Amino acid sequence: MSSVSPVPMTENLYLDYFGKEFGSISDYGQDEWSKLNEKVVRNLLNTVVPVASFIGNKMYFGCTGIVVESNEAGASILTSASLVRSDDDDRNMKSILMIQVRLPNGGFEATIGRVAHYDLDYNAAVIIIPSSRCLRAACFDRHMEFGSPSNVVAVGRWFYSGRFMATAGILTDEPNRDYPEHMRISTCKIPMVMTGGPLIDSGGNFVGMNFYSMDRTPLLPSNKIVDFLVLKRVIKSGTEKTLKRKYESRCRSKIDNEGPEVILKSISEKPASLLPSSEGTSSGESESEECVDEEFCFFPDFHEPLPVNEFTELIRNDLKPRGYAIATRLEGGMHLVNTFEEEFVEDTWCKLSKKVASDTSRSVVSLASFKEDQRFFVCTGVFIDCIGSTSRILTSASLIRSSPDENNIADNLKIQVYLPNKLVVTGTLQHYNLEYNVAVISVMGFRCLRTAEFHNQVQIEPQREVVTVGRVFESGKLMATSGIVTGKESTLDCKELMVTTCKITKAGIGGPLIDLDGNFLGMNFYGRKETYFLPRNMILGLIKHFEAERSVTRDVIYSKANRWPVPVPRWSYPSSRARRRQKL
Repeated sequence: MSSVSPVPMTENLYLDYFGKEFGSISDYGQDEWSKLNEKVVRNLLNTVVPVASFIGNKMYFGCTGIVVESNEAGASILTSASLVRSDDDDRNMKSILMIQVRLPNGGFEATIGRVAHYDLDYNAAVIIIPSSRCLRAACFDRHMEFGSPSNVVAVGRWFYSGRFMATAGILTDEPNRDYPEHMRISTCKIPMVMTGGPLIDSGGNFVGMNFYSMDRTPLLPSNKIVDFLVLKRVIKSGTEKTLKRKYESRCRSKIDNEGPEVILKSISEKPASLLPSSEGTSSGESESEECVDEEFCFFPDFHEPLPVNEFTELIRNDLKPRGYAIATRLEGGMHLVNTFEEEFVEDTWCKLSKKVASDTSRSVVSLASFKEDQRFFVCTGVFIDCIGSTSRILTSASLIRSSPDENNIADNLKIQVYLPNKLVVTGTLQHYNLEYNVAVISVMGFRCLRTAEFHNQVQIEPQREVVTVGRVFESGKLMATSGIVTGKESTLDCKELMVTTCKITKAGIGGPLIDLDGNFLGMNFYGRKETYFLPRNMILGLIKHFEAERSVTRDVIYSKANRWPVPVPRWSYPSSRARRRQKL
């Protein structure tokens, strides 16, 4: 981390980007400093600093920071996690960011920082920078109480000029139904650039950290700030163990209330010292996110040991039954990819008529196979017929295949089927063919209401508009994405496969491909950039062959071992993606 030259952006442009709806700089801080004595103001000069994040040479977010620790090893700056929140998903961090902090020295130089800790529930982050003698650490007293109404002043700094702003108000005990219960409210009106700055009383005591809002200003109180900083070991306290148990209890309560899928969707939100640490399997695939300008990319990289505590055991106990590995290292922005919970990006049910959509929804199921108590594979299937009280489902043999490269099935698998009526029942393997990766699963005691529409004779021609359908196992959510049939040849081993431009996830493997009239055209298989499908004529031939068998087709003879690649669930790290791009 070293000093850098300022990014060429004028303060007027900066104001337009972050404060245009609040008027000019002169609207803030003209008379409010009179409410503070000279010593308080002098101390703030070296404690309150401007912070900004950048993608390339474009500012992503600008705000204010509070120095909370400064020694020979470096300085820690407390600020708002809005500095690094993703604009696509505010429950995750933006990975391709460079952080700059302006120092309150004579030259007001900028230095590069990195995100060391964050908590998206508290909306707090800690940036660390090299040591600087000009910085003075703030003192937050968790035992000091600030009643209502108390006169308070919100303080902030502009990034390029370093100019101070201050606006006064009172601390209130108004109901804060619009904000988390750990927040308090003041009447100070601040622009966005004052986000992350301190709220102080007339004696200079730190009341909390401010967040931007259009009317009232929410703030994280000083006692919560101390909890966060002690837990992250930014500052020391004799109550560390108590605070850690309190934090873990809050996280555990969140998981219990929102369901176990919270961990998978927002695992990267957890504090670095509480995240699981073990290795996921790498598939060698690069991520879709592109670095805007690698020269300015900054990827925080943490290597903290995994603590043994109740919270991390909750995470382990949730991941293991789903067949997901624990991460090996801790890094901001880390997340699981290639999971069976990933949904289709596009939702195109609107392209289907109401009748076709209704019939399809009642014929498509989700299936999962289990080995002992651990999930083995998840995919989609479609009902093909019903004989008496037994319904049969066409799906991918990847559900029961020992691996994509082996031509045998896994032993002692249990199969569960998520039905359209939201019941989960046991399925039985009836037939399979590993050359074409097709399986038929039977469900006893259930009469399906709709089956795949095989009856109409349809031609599968290039440029024909089609829809792929899938269902998520745990939620039962039905998904659809559209595309066209291409004239491309299959690049997989099975050359009878055809190709569409539809983009599915792993959950859609084995699902039906239909036209806009609902006619069954084939069964889908996974591809990174396009979707392969086995056409209906091949499937009809296999079904006829299966019907000639009296039991599970164990003696199907196939001429070759075809591979059916499926991406492995793994942990993705921003720094790993950066290194791969640099090698390219």
